[in-house]
Amino acid sequence: MGSWLNTLFLGDSLDIATTLTECFKEKIRLIYIDPPFFTETDYSLRRKTRNRREMAPTLSETRTYSDKWEGGLDQYLVFLKERLSVMKPLLSNDGSLWLHLDWHVSHYARVILDQVFGNANFVNEIVWKRTNSPKAQSRGFGSQHDTILVYAKDSTRFSTLPVYRKHDSKSIQPYIYKDDRGKFRLIEIEAQGIQRSQGRKQFEWRERTAPYLYKAETLDKWWDEGLIYRSKNGRYSKKQYLDDVPGVVVSDLWLDIPPIQGNSLEYTGFLTQKPEGLLYRIIECSTMAGDIVADFFAGSGTTAVVAERMGRKWIIGDSSEAAVELAKSRLGKVGCKFQVIHTEAQMQHFFSTSA
Repeated sequence: MGSWLNTLFLGDSLDIATTLTECFKEKIRLIYIDPPFFTETDYSLRRKTRNRREMAPTLSETRTYSDKWEGGLDQYLVFLKERLSVMKPLLSNDGSLWLHLDWHVSHYARVILDQVFGNANFVNEIVWKRTNSPKAQSRGFGSQHDTILVYAKDSTRFSTLPVYRKHDSKSIQPYIYKDDRGKFRLIEIEAQGIQRSQGRKQFEWRERTAPYLYKAETLDKWWDEGLIYRSKNGRYSKKQYLDDVPGVVVSDLWLDIPPIQGNSLEYTGFLTQKPEGLLYRIIECSTMAGDIVADFFAGSGTTAVVAERMGRKWIIGDSSEAAVELAKSRLGKVGCKFQVIHTEAQMQHFFSTSA
């Protein structure tokens, strides 16, 4: 590719992804998409005027996209599978696709992704708590979460980087010991519970015979480093210092990223806008600086805004003119350089310079 310029497309996700295959096959490290959820709802961009002494604020709405399907669920699933199929070739061999949905069709999407990527390349089903106040339901329980399905292009070449959330009062409770180096907790180095079987090998180490979980060489190393704690009854454990732990390891349950509220500083009026913190975590754990990130249902442009701040290259697109204009405005405030492509002539020029 020639000199890089981040790009915002106006157009259908299928057309954009198909055309990109010409120059970007196996070059994109991360594709995050937040497509329609099959909600049977029309969505809009809401803008409110400023409150003035002589007049209350007024609200205007611009339609962004429709999530209604004349052909019902069958039409929606064809729509989704077509796009996932053309996006896969764009991924690098160590790349991944993250599909953001909710309860409406996430179970169908999992089957489609198994067909397109192969079930061996399934990585995670992430649950994100998207609202703090579920609506009361006439049947069952109110929904509070979205689902993000993660698939690798090749699971043997892909792995997420460790991600940590900040310590809270609960996570620091076990650190009840303290010495000159600071607070620490005790980690078992002897097999316990189901790890301790009758035939498990035991050996003697520093006058105590036990079914140790680690080799004697490793235990000796920790002893020399002052990381072994011996209780009054002669039992050994390993010290884990609070200062050495960057935080709490994040699992597939994401409860710590707050949703967008009407009074949030990030709020743009785009009704299905996702928080920057969510995209930051996804990009942080699956890419490195300089990698290409793509989003073909860009909405308000959050993926590009976060990718720009994190030093990633990006390609985004959306079929809604209102969404593209909003994304342009947000990206302009970030201060990044990018091009907008919305005609066939511009598309041809883009690929002639990207080849």
